[in-house]
Amino acid sequence: MSTAELGVAAYLDFVEREYLAGYIAGGGASVKLLCPADDEVRGRLASAFPELGNGYAYAEVDAVSTRIHLIDQVFTAVARQMDWVGLADAVVRSSLDLAGFPAPAGADGIDLAVIARHHDVDAAELYRSVRRAIERLVLRDAEMSHEFRVAMLRLCQERLGRGDVTLRERETVIGWLQGERLPAADLRGVGLNTKVNRYNARPLLLSLTRWLRVAGRTGLVLRLDLDRLAVTRRPPVGLRDGFYYAKAATLDAYELVRQLIDAIDEIAGLFVAVQVPTVLVHDEARGLPSYTALQMRVTDEVRDRRRQNPYAALVRLGAEATEVS
Repeated sequence: MSTAELGVAAYLDFVEREYLAGYIAGGGASVKLLCPADDEVRGRLASAFPELGNGYAYAEVDAVSTRIHLIDQVFTAVARQMDWVGLADAVVRSSLDLAGFPAPAGADGIDLAVIARHHDVDAAELYRSVRRAIERLVLRDAEMSHEFRVAMLRLCQERLGRGDVTLRERETVIGWLQGERLPAADLRGVGLNTKVNRYNARPLLLSLTRWLRVAGRTGLVLRLDLDRLAVTRRPPVGLRDGFYYAKAATLDAYELVRQLIDAIDEIAGLFVAVQVPTVLVHDEARGLPSYTALQMRVTDEVRDRRRQNPYAALVRLGAEATEVS
């Protein structure tokens, strides 16, 4: 007897209702392994996930184009999909509200001279007030790593337009977040001493979920596509596309997912959908059974083959519109 599957549309409605609209928005986090039945279901997931959630940022990382077993590569792939300037803009506006000088309604950009005239105050005094508010909002938030706070402070300072941080320095900060190779002198100039690496990438990812909420976003929806891990042999040179994974790298990818699952109590506002092909659910050689630490977290020894549990950590999805109760 084959294992029951949930309809992909019904399951995504369930995720929206039971997770994104309530639990995740309220500060929770969840990691789900989704096993699509075929290519049609994979396509539906890929097209539907960016539209899920109200106010969420969305990012996807595909094992074909990103070394998905390396946490620093995952973070920089996510960073390349974030609107860092827009997020900093939102935080500066919140700081203006906190300082008691909100931007005029309908104002497109942040012009301190215009805001000062609107409130009939000295522009220099307004600048000092909002800068102190930004520093309180950013630098004192212990839920974000020190490096991340420094980077976000620089982005916010650039938005003030007073010359504390230049456009070039802003691009240095964004390039650092996105994993670009930058001169050490440029990094030191903005207060950053190390590149994104395997040691600081996980704290940076957790900091990002916090920063999104500080900037007024609901949270982050992240889709990790592990389909490529099922390819056991690389094709001939002329037919290769992207990255391929030896068993050791595949196990490292499972370890990364395991670490995300174990860290959910430390994260606020994150929903991770890990897409795995059916073959990896059962394959003893390089599938989930080959990495017990992850398998024990996502599979149940006792399972009703006629009915899927939508709350389960591992959910099998089919094309049929099976209702989720």
